[in-house]
Amino acid sequence: MPEKGLFTVRCPDAFTAQNGARVVVNLDYGLDLAELCDVATFDPARDGAYPPGFTLVRLAMPEDIIAATENEVKARELREVFLAAARRVVPEVRVPYVRLSLGGGRLFVRYVCDRMRPDLRSVISDFRRERHVGVSAWQMGPRDEVRVMGALGQCGRVCCCASWQQKYPGGLTSDSLKSLGLNSAALNGVCGRFKCCLAFEREAPSQ
Repeated sequence: MPEKGLFTVRCPDAFTAQNGARVVVNLDYGLDLAELCDVATFDPARDGAYPPGFTLVRLAMPEDIIAATENEVKARELREVFLAAARRVVPEVRVPYVRLSLGGGRLFVRYVCDRMRPDLRSVISDFRRERHVGVSAWQMGPRDEVRVMGALGQCGRVCCCASWQQKYPGGLTSDSLKSLGLNSAALNGVCGRFKCCLAFEREAPSQ
């Protein structure tokens, strides 16, 4: 975050907390919640020539958690507004993920569309002007959509990407699958792409 990534912030000298603690950070768009991964002394050789520009403000308070919970409801409401406006421009767009920043000033949107890089600039501009909320929108692929929404694979278990898989395996192409004697639409997962588990079968020794 944003969005669910790793970033570095300045930490007050007297700050102490265990890894995994929820903290409030001041980013370029205002305050937001984050999870503490590690605290270390700044090392220019390792971290770059300049110290981080963002700052850790404090440990999250109960009122911050309450605000974040209320923001989840607001974000779902804003999602419907954004989606309706986006579909007037790009009818096939879908929005599986939204989140409001802690202060409510930034809406993070992940959308899915069969069209690459649909032009939603007018939608974002109108949304910002009418709702007084900035929008950070990213296009995600169908595999990412399943990862966010969750689904059951044809094996009957939760899809690997939605349960344990950290990244999508590479090297899954029609040619690589043909080398295994596999060539069927049944090889597609619920996302419509080649099943990720085929990569494990490709790596497994033949019997």
